[in-house]
Amino acid sequence: MPPWVLIGCGYVGEKLARRLVGRGEDVTIARRDPEEVARIVDELGVRGIRADLELPATLAGMVPPDAIVVCLVPPGKDPAAEIGVLVEAASTAARIVYVSSTGVYAPGRGEWVDESWPVDPITDSGKARVTAEQAVAAAPVPSTILRVAGIYAADRGLATRIREGKFRILGDGSTHVSRIHVADLVTAILAAGDGAVDGIVNVADDDPAPIGEVADAVAKKLGQPPPPRVSPDTVSRELGGMLTADRKIANRRLKQDLGVTLAYPSWRDAF
Repeated sequence: MPPWVLIGCGYVGEKLARRLVGRGEDVTIARRDPEEVARIVDELGVRGIRADLELPATLAGMVPPDAIVVCLVPPGKDPAAEIGVLVEAASTAARIVYVSSTGVYAPGRGEWVDESWPVDPITDSGKARVTAEQAVAAAPVPSTILRVAGIYAADRGLATRIREGKFRILGDGSTHVSRIHVADLVTAILAAGDGAVDGIVNVADDDPAPIGEVADAVAKKLGQPPPPRVSPDTVSRELGGMLTADRKIANRRLKQDLGVTLAYPSWRDAF
């Protein structure tokens, strides 16, 4: 079994590490915060390294030969240089799994968006992701790039913000927003690392419902009032771009090529 190296082991990375430990895998985790590294090492019994893609020396010797390297680090100030550091550190790896975002796509206008949809992001974060993806794809190490929809769970995302009274629906709520339960995202990352599927794979569930319908239903389930509708002009351009792109993300490759069976095909299954 090849060793796994998880770079940027935050919320998703911890859940991935737990699943890997449960499978009996050899796991190394890395993140910037040394206290968080120590906590994860104590809880899971994995190896831990304080590493930062903006500091190349911190990754020296971290990746053993034939490892599966999972990069969960969001782009920083210089995405191309950061991925260059990653690729150099992972030069003898078997595969890089880069966890990206569906925010790289052009707006969907309510249509189904597969991996051939134009890449033309309207947010700064999406543009940074494109730069990072290009650097990963150009590397000599085989790679799988996972374009991930909005991540949610009982303790993350829309439900948490509704409980806190912080969620707002932009416009009339008719915009489609695709999402993926964190458990299914972990399954997708494992499938990408275990397999030999190169290139781009969308990671989303089967049910990209209008955001107003989802938010109202979740609020009712939680015993909360319906979230207020507000004008897109009341939020930042970055947030507005994320929430009004109106994409229905298609997941055929996820299911057919990676062989993922979703535990939560719809947000309705989770809530």
